[in-house]
Amino acid sequence: MNAHFRFAAAELSQRSMIHEWLQQKHVAEWLHGVGLQNTFNGLEDFFKGTADATYWIAYDQETPFAFLITFSPEKDVVTLDLFICDLKYLGKGLAVPMIREFLKTHFSHVRRVLIDPEATNTRAIHVYQKVGFKVVGEFIAKWHPVPHCQMELDMKDLL
Repeated sequence: MNAHFRFAAAELSQRSMIHEWLQQKHVAEWLHGVGLQNTFNGLEDFFKGTADATYWIAYDQETPFAFLITFSPEKDVVTLDLFICDLKYLGKGLAVPMIREFLKTHFSHVRRVLIDPEATNTRAIHVYQKVGFKVVGEFIAKWHPVPHCQMELDMKDLL
């Protein structure tokens, strides 16, 4: 796969695809229960124009393959959640270049990017570290009471 990424806001017509994506085994392992329901609720708010977060689709040329969520709790900070959803794109080494391109093209203006994978999600933590994120702490999430890593990327390190 010769990746040429682009990123666009999720569209209402993609609702069923996103729902199917998020219920796949490799995603449901990390997004389930209250977290999954909160994601579905947030997506509906996004489609209505009332969400605080932005829901994105990543494309390899014209093929949608990943789902991303961003939120800005402060003017110069953005949080990121993401899943490579199309099974054909898993394990191809695309996550690191996709995340870098996404952040450079859409968030070069922010100072910090935060991400918070479950502490047992070693594959995601490894990918985020390759992007440049550093583990800065651990916390128990209220939506899923297991340890999560708080990871941070200083955007000047990426740019």
